[in-house]
Amino acid sequence: KLLELALALAYTAKVNFVDIFSQVRTWDTIIYHFLNERHIVIPQKQHEEKDVQFAGAYVKEPIVGMHKWIASFDLDSLYPHLISQYNISPETKNKMSKRSTLRVDDILYPESSDARKQFIRFEDHKDFAEKNNVAIAANGVYFNRDKKGFLPELMDNMYKERKMYKEKMLDCKRKLKEEANTLTPKEKRQLELDVSKYHNFQLVRKIQLNSAFGACGNQWFRYYDLDLAEAITTSGQLSIRWIERSLNRFLNKVVGTDKVDYVIASDTDSIYLRLDTLVEKTFKGNVPDNTKVVKFLDKACREIINPFIQKEYEELATLMNAFDQKMNMKRESICCKGIWTAKKRYMLNILMGEDNVILKEPELKISGIETSRSSTPLIVRQSLKKAICLIMNS
Repeated sequence: KLLELALALAYTAKVNFVDIFSQVRTWDTIIYHFLNERHIVIPQKQHEEKDVQFAGAYVKEPIVGMHKWIASFDLDSLYPHLISQYNISPETKNKMSKRSTLRVDDILYPESSDARKQFIRFEDHKDFAEKNNVAIAANGVYFNRDKKGFLPELMDNMYKERKMYKEKMLDCKRKLKEEANTLTPKEKRQLELDVSKYHNFQLVRKIQLNSAFGACGNQWFRYYDLDLAEAITTSGQLSIRWIERSLNRFLNKVVGTDKVDYVIASDTDSIYLRLDTLVEKTFKGNVPDNTKVVKFLDKACREIINPFIQKEYEELATLMNAFDQKMNMKRESICCKGIWTAKKRYMLNILMGEDNVILKEPELKISGIETSRSSTPLIVRQSLKKAICLIMNS
């Protein structure tokens, strides 16, 4: 579906087919049409010869080895939602902003001796934000809250469309799994085509949403501004590290442990929690069959962990005087077993995905391992996959 994806990207952005490979041209055109409808003239393009590095995403050093009963949680469209949460837009940036006057650690651990002096500085940021009605991004840049910026408005509109198509896609996938035995070949084929179609539609919006951040950090973009690009990445770091810290404190309290790290790994917008201790404590060591454990963990995630996460993100939004609370973290999958070898290198045995269907046989997900690399010879890949299946299932 690559050609269909390319055509859909070009038509929705109103650009030439070749321009879809440039996030700068694509977003320049999207913004031009959006503002033109509101009778707003875009500024002249100005270029400054500089290409400065800025902070990237946060990737935690994983707890290497094998883990049992893992739940993964994923932040929904992190970068687009950060733009909306802090009202990040070229015209909303406050003139008093100074990049890199704040560190993520100053916000997370103000009580530590190393950050004691920084704590006073963050208090100054908070005072300024409340007095001047601005939101504070995690790099110390302020964004006015008196009106919604055009970039957050674009993000919200695109996200609504993406969510609609994704829900349709997941609904078709669910029918394929749950009604597999009752569907006629024609109905099955139609559902498969619908899955493919809606996947493509939601992917177009996803690509456009995520490429907006990349354009802001590109020196050839009309609205290029390092303050904006770094405000997004550092606020992303803050969001994922904030919830990592909160969940560790929460699970230690619930399970009755002390300073145990329950977050196996975290990467940009997702975290992986090991819940084997919770399972063993709940079932008093007599762990039942996989189906019962999955149902228990699904209920625990839905009724306890997810509400806790949302409460923590509301506290963060209040702390940063955000324009709106947009952080929405959902449980993505429940796995009976997982192995990490390094950052971004893992294998998982998934028993329940985001469609909430319990699988009879575990679904193997491999990321970063040699089996998923085209540079590994096919015969080696096949043998490695068999070896991994033996490790994961026996």
